[in-house]
Parts: sequence; C-alpha cells; structure tokens
Amino acid sequence: MTNKIRQSLMILCSVVCIGYLVYRGLFTLNHSSPYAVVASWTLYLAEIWGTVSLLLFLMQVWDPSEPPEQPPLEEGEVDVFVPSYNEDISILRGTLQACLAMDYPHRTFLLDDGNRGEMKLLCEELGVHYITRDNNLHAKAGNLNNALDQTEGEFVAILDADHIPEPNFLTKMIGHFRDEEVGMVQSPHAFSNFDTFQGRVNYEKGRFWDEGLLFYKVIQPGRNATNSVIFAGSAAIFRRKALQEVGYIATETITEDMHTGIRMSAHGWRTVYVSERLIAGQGASDVTTYHSQRLRWAEGNLSILRYDNPLTIRGLSMGQRLTYFASIIHWAGGVPRLALYLTPVLMLLSGVAPVAEITPTLAVVFLTYLGSMMLTLRVIYRGYTNYDLIEFFNMANFWTQMRSTWRAIFTKQKAKFVVTHKRGGRQGSTVPHILPQVLLLSALWCSLVYGWVRHLLFDPQLDLVGLGIATFLILHHSRYAVAYLRCAMAPASKRAIYRHRLNLPVRYEFKNNEGKTYEGIGVTTDLSDSGLGIVAYSSLPTNVRGLVEVIVNGDRMKAEAVIRYAAHREGEAHRGAQAPNLYRYGLEFVDPTPEALDAASRIAQRFAVAPWYSVFERNRKTGVRVRGHLSDREVSREEFKLPVIMRMGDEEVHCTTRDLSIRAMRCIMAKPIEDGSVFDAEIVSPIGPIKVKARSTVSRVITGPPHRVSEYVFTFDGFEDQGRSLLQSLLDLGGQPSLRSGLNLEHERPRRPFSRPVLAGALAVAIFSPVAIGVFRQVHDDDLLLAGSTRELAMRMETVNTEDLDRIFTETLADDLPDKRRLLLLKDALEESKRFPELVRVCRILSSQSPDDADMGMALASALTLAARYRESEDICQYWVSRISKDGADPTDLLTFQVLQARNTLASGDAFAALDRFRRALALFPDDIPTRKEYAGLLLQVGLPDEALRQYAAIPQDLTVRMELVAIYSALEDFGAAEKLIRELLQENPSDRGYQMKLAELLTWEKRYDEAERIYRELLAQNPYDVDIRISLAETMTWAGEADLSLVEYGHMIDEGNDDWRLLAGFLDAFLGAERRTDSDTRRLMWMVSLYNRAAEPPSLDIAGRLATALTLVGDFTSSLDMLHAAVKENPDNRGLRMRLADALSSAGRHSEAQHHYRALLSEAREKGRSGSTRY
Repeated sequence: MTNKIRQSLMILCSVVCIGYLVYRGLFTLNHSSPYAVVASWTLYLAEIWGTVSLLLFLMQVWDPSEPPEQPPLEEGEVDVFVPSYNEDISILRGTLQACLAMDYPHRTFLLDDGNRGEMKLLCEELGVHYITRDNNLHAKAGNLNNALDQTEGEFVAILDADHIPEPNFLTKMIGHFRDEEVGMVQSPHAFSNFDTFQGRVNYEKGRFWDEGLLFYKVIQPGRNATNSVIFAGSAAIFRRKALQEVGYIATETITEDMHTGIRMSAHGWRTVYVSERLIAGQGASDVTTYHSQRLRWAEGNLSILRYDNPLTIRGLSMGQRLTYFASIIHWAGGVPRLALYLTPVLMLLSGVAPVAEITPTLAVVFLTYLGSMMLTLRVIYRGYTNYDLIEFFNMANFWTQMRSTWRAIFTKQKAKFVVTHKRGGRQGSTVPHILPQVLLLSALWCSLVYGWVRHLLFDPQLDLVGLGIATFLILHHSRYAVAYLRCAMAPASKRAIYRHRLNLPVRYEFKNNEGKTYEGIGVTTDLSDSGLGIVAYSSLPTNVRGLVEVIVNGDRMKAEAVIRYAAHREGEAHRGAQAPNLYRYGLEFVDPTPEALDAASRIAQRFAVAPWYSVFERNRKTGVRVRGHLSDREVSREEFKLPVIMRMGDEEVHCTTRDLSIRAMRCIMAKPIEDGSVFDAEIVSPIGPIKVKARSTVSRVITGPPHRVSEYVFTFDGFEDQGRSLLQSLLDLGGQPSLRSGLNLEHERPRRPFSRPVLAGALAVAIFSPVAIGVFRQVHDDDLLLAGSTRELAMRMETVNTEDLDRIFTETLADDLPDKRRLLLLKDALEESKRFPELVRVCRILSSQSPDDADMGMALASALTLAARYRESEDICQYWVSRISKDGADPTDLLTFQVLQARNTLASGDAFAALDRFRRALALFPDDIPTRKEYAGLLLQVGLPDEALRQYAAIPQDLTVRMELVAIYSALEDFGAAEKLIRELLQENPSDRGYQMKLAELLTWEKRYDEAERIYRELLAQNPYDVDIRISLAETMTWAGEADLSLVEYGHMIDEGNDDWRLLAGFLDAFLGAERRTDSDTRRLMWMVSLYNRAAEPPSLDIAGRLATALTLVGDFTSSLDMLHAAVKENPDNRGLRMRLADALSSAGRHSEAQHHYRALLSEAREKGRSGSTRY
C-alpha cells in the first residue's frame, strides 16, 4: 500500500475520531445524577486520552522512511562500549567475541561496573580493553560517562552486555556520519530468545511477534521524518562531539537513553534510524523480569518531564516536541486503561450507563469510529502487531504504568537503576505482578453476576442492549486477563541459558562403564553454550562423559558432554527395512573450552537467529508460510530433519534436510553452490544410510552478508544399492505419528495453564462474595422488601410489612428526583398491598419524570381506576388518546388507552357503557384478539352469551380459542355444544389425554356416567398410577350413585400416601353418600380431621363444612360443632356454613340452638327477597 493511501486513511481516521469525541461530548454525556456525571465524564476523559494518544501515534508514523544506505567512512575511530554490572561471564564472552569480529576498525571496551577480577582476565584473554571505576555513581549512565572521559574515539558505539552484534554492525551504520550534522544512528533491538513473556513464536508456521516490534519497525522509522529518533540505550553509535555538547549521557533519570536523545535533538543534532536488525539480545524471559524492566522504563521516561519537558525545552521543533511527548506520556496510560476496564463493572453495579441513552445513532457513530480506527491501525501495523497483542500488553502493563505514574509524579527521591536480569528463571514472587489482574478479574465476574441479579430482580424491563454491551465488555476484558495470567503463571524455565532451536549434524562418541564405544551421527534439536539436544538413531549410555561435535560447513563446535535426559521412540518395520528407532537426548556440556563456547555462540547466531528472523520477516510480508521452492512440487514430501554428508571433491560438507521427497531434498547451508552441480550425498536415517547422486537445481538466499546462508534444492539423479527403496520406506514412516513428530524434530509447546488463572479468579470471587452479598443486601434492602411483596425471592421470602412500606414510601418521595427503578418497585408493592392512594402518587411522579412515556400514562390511569377516581382516569386516557391520534404514534398504545377507558367505565358501575367502549375499540382494531376476548367475557358477565359466542366466532379458531369455547359452553350448561367441540378436537388428535379427560368430564355433567367411566378406565389402563384419573373416576362413581365403590377407591389412594385436598374432598362426598362405612373409613376420616387442624393454610370452607357433617354421621358431635363454630366465627356471612351448623346442632339434640339458627337464616332470606337483592 502506498504512503499516500496510508496517509489518507490516517486523515480520515483522525477526522472520524475527533467527530466522535465532539458527538459524545455534545449529545451522549449522562447528567441524570451526580454519580452519572462522574461516571460519564470518567469514561469520556479516558476516551479523550485514547484519542489524543492515537493522534500522536499517527503523527509519529505519518511518513516512515528508511535512510539510503551509506558506504562506510574511509576513516573514523570507533570505540565500542559494552557496559556491564552483574552479567554472567558466559553472556559477556559471546558479546565481546562478536564485537571483536565486527568488520570495521574499532576498539572494544568492557565497562565493568562490578569491578570483577574474572572480567579483567576475560578481557586480557580476548584482547578487549578493560575499564572499571571505584563506585557505581549514576549506574549505567555514570559507567558510560566514565569511559567517555578515558577514551578519545571520534565515534562511540554502545551495546548492552547481552546484545550480540552482527559482523557488519559498524559497517551498516557508520556511513551515515558522513553528514556532519548527524549525532546518533540507532538500530533496532531484537532478541534471540524468541519464546519469552514479551514474545509469541510459532516455529511450525514461521511466525513471531514481539512487543517491541511496533516500536522498532513502525514508530522509529516514522520518527526519521521529524528528526526525533529515540536512543534505545543500546545498538546505537554516537558522534563524540554531540555527546560532549550535551554533557555526555544524562544522569538525572534512570532512562538515560531517552533523556540523552532529547537533549541532542534540542542542541540541533540530527538522529537517524536504520531499521535493519544488526544485534540480537535477551528479551524478558518471565513476568518478573518483564515488569521490573517496564517499571524502570515507565518511571524514568515520565521523570524526564521534571528536567527536560519536551513541550518546553528550548531548541526542539514542534514535530520533535510532540513526538517526544507522545513517547513519554504513553507510559502514563494505566489510569485511563483502568477506567475503561471498570466502566462495565460500574455500569453493572450501579445500573447507571455512562451515556445518556444507547441509541441507534450512537451505535452507528461508535461503530464508524471503531471500524475506521481498527482499519487504519491494521494498515499501519503492517503485520508487526495486531489487536490481540495490543490488548494483551495493555492488560499486562496497566498496573505497572499506574505505579510508575505515581512514583514519577509524587515520589521526590530519584529511582534506583535496576539491571535487567539476563538469565532464565524468575526473580522473586509473581504475586505482585498477577494480583492486580486477579482482582480485576474477580471484579469483572462479581459485577457480571451482581448486575444481572439486580436487573432481573428489580428492573421491570429487561435492558438487553445495556446488559449485552456490559456483558460483552466484561467477557472481552476477562479474556485478556485470563490470557495474561496464563502466561504469567506458566512454570518458569529450569534452564538458565536459552537454547536456540536449530538442526545441524552432530557426531558423538561415548563409552559406557564397560568400555564399549558408541559412536554415530545425529542431528541437533537445540543449542546453547551450556548444552544441546540431539536425536540419534541408536541407544547411548547416560551419565557418562562423551564427546560431541556439531559440524557445519566452515565451522564446528567440539566439547565433552553428559546425557542428562533420554527418550525413546520405536517404529514398525516396513517394506522389509529394519524397525526404526529414535532416541532424543538432552546433553550438558562439561567444562567447555573457550573455543567451544565461542563456536556455540557463532553457530547459534549464524544458523539459528539470523535464519529464523529471515523466515519470520518473509512470512510477515507474504502473509503465508514460506516452505521453500519444494512447496510448488506435486510429489509427497515430509519435513524430516536428517543429517546429510555431501562429498564435493575432496571436501565433506555437512548439513541437514529441511524436507524430503522421493525425488529431491531441501537443505540449508552456508556454502555457495552453482546450479547444476552434482555430488555424492549420504542421508543418515534411522533405517540406514541412503546414498544418492544429488544435483543442485534451485537456490535461494536465506540471509545475506555477513552470514550468507542459502537454501538449496537437490534433485536425485540416482541411488546406490537399495537407496530408492530405503528412501521410500523412510518416507512411509510419516504415517506413524510418533515417528513423524520425532523425525520432524518437533518440540513440545510451552504449557500455559488455564485452570490456575481461572481458579485464582474464582478464589478471589469466593473471598469477596460475602462482601458483595452484604453490600447487595445493604444497598438493595428496601428493593428486596418491595420485590418480596409481589413475588417470592430466593434471597428473601417474607413480604414487606406496613411499617417498612410506609418508610420506603416516605424516603423515596422525599428525594427531589426519586429513582425510577425504586418507584417502579414501589408501584408494584403498593398495588399488591391495595394501597391505591399512595399508588396514584407514585404513578404521578413516574408520569412527570417521563411525560412522553405512554407506559407511565397507562400506569397512572390504571392506578386512578383502582383508587376509584374514575373521572381523573378518564381524563388521563382521553388526553393520551387525543395525543396519540394527533401524533400518529404507536396504534397499539391507542388501543391500550381505549381498553383502559372501558375498564374504568366498568369499574365505575356502568357495564353497558363499558360494552360500548369495547365495541368502539374493536371497530378500530378488529384483529386484536385479547381485546375481543375481554369484550366477550364482559358480554357473558352481563347475560349476553349469544353475543359473546359471536365474538369468539370472529376469532381464528385455534386450539386455545376452541378450548375457551368449550369452557364457555360448559359455563352456560350447553354441554352438547361443548361435547361437539371437544370431539372435533379429539378427531384431530385422538391420543390427547387432556381432551379425553375433558370429554369424560362433560359426559359426567350430562349424567352419562357409564360413558364417562369407560373413558376414565381406558385412560387408567394406560396410566394405572395416575392419581388425577383415579380421582376423576371415583368422583364420577359417586355422582352415579356408586358412593360405596368410590369410597373403596378413595380409601386405597389415601392409604397409598396421597393427601391432595381434591382427593380428600371426594372421599368426604363418598363418605356422606355411602350406605356402608367401614371402621377403616372412619379412621381415615379422623386422620383427615387431624390433617385439617395441622394445615398451615386450611382448605376451603366447603371442605370444613363437609368434614364437620361427616363427623356428625360417626357421632363425634363435639368435634363437628367445634369445627363449625370456628368456621362460622371467621366467616359469619357464609349461609352454607351456618346451615350446616344448624343441622349439626339438631343432630346433636341441641334443638333450641338449631331452631335459633334456622329462624335467623329464614329471616335473612325473607329480607333479601323483599329488597330484590336475590335473583331467582
């Protein structure tokens, strides 16, 4: 993509982002309450910070450029400084050897701030100049300045102790100083330990990402345009004169590199950035090292604002001021990032959104903003990073950045310079580095549960949009918190030195304790200066010293080693070949010589680091995995890594295959070979040597100068002996998964635990759950009371009492702006408690808060009807009917208010006027089924059944409607019509048990008992244990005059443990109608009396009356009369109970009392007859 298109995208993105901020500020801020203002502005300020940071980032990468390559200076004295404090001698040895091997004249100095004798001896051995001092004042900066005072080179190169330079490091950079205005040339930092905390590597796909790639491959090239390249502390060359002008290396802060670069720019010196990788160092291998380093960088950069604020320092251009300032404030992004993480948490906890309203317009604006930003960044990143990595490291760094911001602003004492740990393993506990993320994760999860529970319990309407957005953000943040914790909590490497993954031939020779010699050739899996891994094809003795020799053309490494790890894989014999064996060994070097250590370092840099970076860069640019020229071949091939010995004249060249087919092999080597050259080659394999005649056909450069490693494809012109058959057998081993992975030299991927971070978050949730529950109950205590008055709660079962309801009502209405959610809960509670005057007051407030909300108008109209304020209700309804008709609003609301008018009219006592209102509503909305059903019900109520049935005829005759018609016909005692409908339904679904039960019930009402009993018995044959069917059959038998038989059936059901009150009522009917009652029936009756007396909620009065009558039949007049007296006392207006009491008194011989009750009942009946209140 051209730079013009990139810049156009950046301009568009900037305009959209600014427009988004303007829109947010003008139209979306939530000012509904003081808390809402704080929450809304907190998020808005975080978004402003993010947008400003984005705009500053876009300015830095506006015009990335690579300076033209310059030939090296013909003359120029270069001093190469390697500052050291406590690094291991093995690390420094590799760096110093690489410095000495650089191809431009120079002097190498070790600046030993540790003042160690072994370092001085190392320098004497290698021919390196040694400088030390008596103190460690100003740490690394002081160490460099001390060396500058003691040297005189025109140019000074600075390399960290673990930064191994390429041989052409000086050659590539020194030529830029031909421009006398150039004061510094910087090259990128790169790391040879790919699999680190700050990096992601996939060797199989040839992909690698590192956190620093965005800075070194995207930002720094862009800063060439503004002459504000950042000195990164190493891999840079300075003009001594420039350093002298700024007082050498800055000592005021612990980030002397950034600080020195700003001062150089302020003095007018040019800075140049060369993006070619020229060094390889050690990245932060674990979470402790990573955060120790980032804390120093962040605190040091922010501290620069105290001394040389780029916005105010003299000498900088506007572009330099802004780009340097952008690099500094980047480290202060922890607080805004935390605000973004906590936004959904606070939204769920409080129920208050940080925006006034989530509207379609806001959604479109936000998605446009987000889409333009992500598209632009994707183009700018150029594959060097991605959204997942950015979010991962944002999660990793937010707390460290907050700490550094606090220390830089509020701590007056200068921070201590901490040398980055260069060895594997953790430095101290990981707890301080994972605790913030664990706490954040627990807050995310707790708030998710808290918010959903609060919303489902107390909010009258489910806000799926708001809850959905908050839930999505919670899950989004949780994903990256868990991902970070998985990396941070991964087991620490047991190796102190990183092993480079490379595959080279290795000769070995071991002798066991009996003196037997084991020798052969295998292939390496990895290599470091402390040991190597190999795959051999024969068994070797462990824990004995042996000799290993890594062989590559032009170099070799020879050392004694001991096998510390062994694993064996055995395959199956195939095509007559011997059964293959693979042995994987881990070896530790024993007292390696300096020459061996130097060779290990050279070989790793040449055949591991440089080639892997070439693969990573090529795959990043193409977007696909590069597998070499064999990828276009149609033949089957395997990615076996096998040793190869090629005889080129009198010379033997050793290499390994990268992949292999029956026709060709691909190898990597550092020896130039002309196309068409033919050689004898021997492929060492687990099934024996394969000898071929190889022809070079294709070549491709992997790494150019100075390493000059190339990839070659050799086709097979012929085979010796059984070579072709052996090769085919070898290739067939690819069908055995364990051998295939062994021959491919696959490594186990580092395990990143999933359960550990989840359990840590769950533990934190468990610890904080009691607090959260306590806070929930404290904050929502009144809400729980209110909700408990209208529905059962899992957390609280009791209902609100009068005193609590009075208090909540008073406190809620005392607020100048009562909470709407609380008002809605209070409305429901008052309605359930039938406190209609207070209900009207609450509904009026709700209506005034939302004057355009028709739902609130409906609530007020309904409340006024319940309070018998019919005129006011009518006025409210009429207002809304007129408004909706005028505005053309939702017609459903118009119908609702017309129905409310009809209900209000009915409640006022004018049923026929209510019918007229229903008719008018249906004239406008004839297809509204609920309204038509309600109208039909009212018609039945006023005695117009035929009209009610006509209304049902106008409704689509689905199953529900037809069953309702059955119920209507039954209520009208038109059992024939009901039976006809139910038989039609049975024809459509003859196996439906409900329809069959209903038909039997109708037949019973029609006194067609035999038919009803037959249906019940047929159902019972299919469901012999169904109590409902058995009860219905027994009831039918009672009504058919077979009470004695039904009493037996009821007795069986009671003895089986059934105590349903419908069953017990049927038993009483049968008991009262039976001619023969057994002692068992009497015992069951007395059991029912005790059950009735123990019931928390006694059954209907009708059962009480029948139970008392049954007691009189068995002569228990005392219990009968006690039960009836208690029932009549609670229900003095129940004539049925009073009649039963009179009958019981008469049966007990208490005739005078009975006559008293009879006369009272007769007198009341006559009085009602005269007043016309009784209808016959």
